[in-house]
Amino acid sequence: MLLLDDVQFLVGKEQTQEQFFHLFNDLFQKGKQIVLTIDRHPNELKGLKERLISRFQSGLIVDIQPPDLETRIAILMKKAENENLNIPFDVIEFIAASIKEDIRSMEGALIKLLALASLKKENITVDLSRQVIEDIIGQEALSQLSLNQISTVVARAYSLTDKQLIGKTRTMELVKARHIAMFLCRELTSSSLISIGNYFGKRDHSTVIHACKAVEEKIHKDAGFAKSIKTIKNEFN
Repeated sequence: MLLLDDVQFLVGKEQTQEQFFHLFNDLFQKGKQIVLTIDRHPNELKGLKERLISRFQSGLIVDIQPPDLETRIAILMKKAENENLNIPFDVIEFIAASIKEDIRSMEGALIKLLALASLKKENITVDLSRQVIEDIIGQEALSQLSLNQISTVVARAYSLTDKQLIGKTRTMELVKARHIAMFLCRELTSSSLISIGNYFGKRDHSTVIHACKAVEEKIHKDAGFAKSIKTIKNEFN
């Protein structure tokens, strides 16, 4: 099997591309597995030979996104298990919710937390982990709510999963929870309507506007509903 990372770095390297073309053909004809990673769709590469692009497109192209909160938690729990560490779940959840894009940084935060707890001779807590996270991403970034955090809290309030909330299913209960999540994302973050729509299953920004208006109207008309929204918002404090 050939595993090759960062194929975009072949752009502009004529001789390297030529050699790789022959290597690719040789392995392909022998029925070998070839796995390539790249930071964009092959069609968007400029400076790569057309015959290479066509071969890349002949295989299965998969868009790999950053892992969701549940996956990040699972990664940290597995890391703790492999290292035989006893880390409280609320600490693991806090780290996973704070660092979203870089798995190495997330695992590094866990190692720094263990070192700090050992140095200070303190228990591993959320407050101690906050110090570590602030050093990594900064206090301002840590204090900002993310769409993922809001989605997770709303999903939990309605006994749903994150995947259900951002999915395509349109049962009454799901639509209600999804509208509330969109409304809170609009109110509690600086994210654009387009960003919020994209997060919730690549929906149009007009869908977000409709959701926000529907929730606002119900808050004014239904005291019980307004109270439930306030209860959810209090969780972010």
